[in-house]
Order: sequence, then C-alpha cells, then structure tokens
Amino acid sequence: MPEEKIEVYLPQNTLSTDKNGNIFVISPQGRDMPEIRKKFTGIRYGDIILPVTQIIKTPAIVEGIVFRRYDDRMLGGIQLIATDSTGRDFYTKSRMNGDYRFELPNEYGYRNDIVVSAGVGSLFPVVTMDAQFGGNFNLELDFPLGPSKEFVEQGNLYIIKNNFTPIRTTFFNGSLTLFLLSKNDIFAVRQVAGNKLYGLVEIFYTDENAKMISGWVREQDVIYAENYFVSDPDDLDLVKQ
Repeated sequence: MPEEKIEVYLPQNTLSTDKNGNIFVISPQGRDMPEIRKKFTGIRYGDIILPVTQIIKTPAIVEGIVFRRYDDRMLGGIQLIATDSTGRDFYTKSRMNGDYRFELPNEYGYRNDIVVSAGVGSLFPVVTMDAQFGGNFNLELDFPLGPSKEFVEQGNLYIIKNNFTPIRTTFFNGSLTLFLLSKNDIFAVRQVAGNKLYGLVEIFYTDENAKMISGWVREQDVIYAENYFVSDPDDLDLVKQ
C-alpha cells in the first residue's frame, strides 16, 4: 500500500559497513514501473531507516534524429510536436547533433493515437509520422527534412507561401488544377513565362521514395529559397516563417 513501511530483518554483521556498500532493490509488479535501487551504508547491529522511495511509472519514450534529406546532415534547433487525438500537445527541439527525445506520460505507452511532427515553424515542409506504441514504451522515429539531392538539381528552388495554392497543367488562367500545394512546399523552377513558373514538386510516399510532378504556379505564390536547403545547417534560420 502507498506509504506503507517495509521491514526487513537480517542477522547481525550481515551488511557491509563501507560507504554505500549495500544496495536495496525494489521491484514493483508490472512492466510499466522500473526497478529501483538504493545504495546505503550498513551497520553491525541496530536499525537502518532508508528515505521514502517514490515509484514513478515508466514514461513512454519517442526519440530519434532529425536530418536534412539533401546530404544527411544533422539538424539542430528543429521544433517537434507530439499530438494525441484529443489535441493535447507535447513540445521538444532537436539538439545540435540532431537527436530529440519526448518523455510522455505512462498512459501513452498503451495508445496508438499519437502523431509526431518535425519542422514546425521552419521553412522545411513539416513531416508527420504516427507513433504507434501499443504497449511498447520505447519508439524510435527519424525525420528526414527537405528536398532530395536529385530534386535540388532540377532547378532553382522556391517555397510556396500559402496553403491551398493550385499547381496547374498549363500557364493559362483557369486551366486544370492538378492538386493544391501546402505552405512551405518546395517548387523547383525550370521555365518562366511572364508571371507564371513551370517546374516540379516532389511528393514523398515513403521516407525514401518520391515522385516528381510537373506543373505551373503563379510567381506571386512563391518566394525564392536561395540556398536555404543546401547551406551549412549552422547558418540556417530554422524558425523563419
């Protein structure tokens, strides 16, 4: 029971009198509570009273690395958000070596309604992955951000300014819309016709596989990315909107 004392009786001269030469091990029942070890100094005879031990349930861990897809360089300072189905958010940022770590409440280790998003608030298109715990308290999710090297070589890179930006089959007004682009999608320009730009977008259907789709966008719907996606990561303004 909580706060109930545990008493252990040992023969005299059983314990080591060296400083912290003994270990008292508490093994709670249930895999979601970790084993606890307390070091203490023994005596020849008499009573030893150890401090109160608080048992904390094992957190649900999501960890991994964030790196640039173009050259596999690690990205520090990237915002990541873990969100459950009720809209509750947890925040962290990648460290300079690219690694990140979420420690979520124990209950999430039994749930499958968590999504983790990386690149939030930067010019990188946000990448979102499902965190399927299902009783496993440790998940590893790695996030590749930005365009592939092959895509970077297709033309000058521009960034889509707003959500629901149409990419069309031709440069004529009212031509067929292929689909709608999202804010921070990347567009590789290969041809210019007045205020219309022809180029490619890269659509990833797995972490490593993508398809390039061509079409037209308006010049007013994009901003020039310069060398943002290929510069030294230490020089990037990762919180730029």
